Amino acid sequence: MIDFIKNRLKERTSLDGALLIGGGVIMLLAPVSLVAYAMIGYGAWTLWKPES
Repeated sequence: MIDFIKNRLKERTSLDGALLIGGGVIMLLAPVSLVAYAMIGYGAWTLWKPES
């Protein structure tokens, strides 16, 4: 699992995903929760998939 995380952190899409998840979590505190859930979902997807 550690190797998986290290490999993903080297990819640009992982940075995009982390920023989207962070932005989504912050937005959950605001009343725009639908957008926040979409950001968290897309961010998680970009973290999980390998860069092609």
